[in-house]
Amino acid sequence: MTPAKLRLARVSMGQPDTNVGDLCKELGVTRQTLYRHVSPTGELREDGRKLLSRARGK
Repeated sequence: MTPAKLRLARVSMGQPDTNVGDLCKELGVTRQTLYRHVSPTGELREDGRKLLSRARGK
């Protein structure tokens, strides 16, 4: 997952009408990867925070 995909996932997961399967296809990730980074409500999880912090450090 890239930082840009993670940002899109956060916004999308925060919306109740989001179809998770369609979102995963659009992002090119598995459900496991998506949920490892973002909660069902769009909150960042530990791996998501790490990904964004590494991206900011570059």
